[in-house]
Amino acid sequence: MKHRFITIIILLLSVSAVAEIAAAEPMTTRKERNYILKANEAFNEKDYEKAIELYNMALGINPASERAKFNLAVSMVKRADEIGGAGGNDHNISPAAPNAADSLSLGMKQSANKIFNELYEGSTDKLTRENSAYNSGNLFFSENELSQSIEQYKKALRLNPANDNARHNLRVAQLRLQQQQNQDDNEDQQDKQDEQQQKEQQEQEQQQQQQQPQPQPQAPQPKQSNSENILNAAQQNESKTRQRLEKQQVPVAPRYHNKPW
Repeated sequence: MKHRFITIIILLLSVSAVAEIAAAEPMTTRKERNYILKANEAFNEKDYEKAIELYNMALGINPASERAKFNLAVSMVKRADEIGGAGGNDHNISPAAPNAADSLSLGMKQSANKIFNELYEGSTDKLTRENSAYNSGNLFFSENELSQSIEQYKKALRLNPANDNARHNLRVAQLRLQQQQNQDDNEDQQDKQDEQQQKEQQEQEQQQQQQQPQPQPQAPQPKQSNSENILNAAQQNESKTRQRLEKQQVPVAPRYHNKPW
């Protein structure tokens, strides 16, 4: 009986201590936390517009809240994807211009990316910095800004070499960039070949005209036109490029990890 009494006393003291801590907690901190919890619920229900509003309300109480900032940026990315995917048919979007939805989506992603970069530069929490760099890399990748996405994935990997998603996405971005560079080089080379071929064709025609000042009637000989030569060369070059890229087996897409915390 004595032991049970002691146990009850200890429990009562524990509850009393928790109550004192809660009472001592600033009202602003409790409001901030409640807004974040409600925003997380909205996010999980895919109501990203409401989540953005609630995270901003939390930041209105505590502008330095890294959790609210990070979650706000993630919600903005999700909302931007919704807007872009809606093609301007979202009932909350005013069709002020033909490209209004795309412009709004891009603007939200740029704002989110700015937040991620600020968190990477200013946060003292290693995980926050890693996830911010990683998500920034995904945003740059989605806009086909591959060089910048590569740098962001490298930042995430420097903070956490075990981040398999960042390593996968880095490889995808590097291969995509290599493809683009190869394609640009091939196009430049093909343009030079076309120019050289046209020049040689003109020189041959001039030489033929000089060698035959008095043309004799003759039956027309079928020959391949210069445009056909150019077309055939371009088709052969395109076929070789396609075969080379197929051998590389480039992954089709990066891995995304956008969740609030």
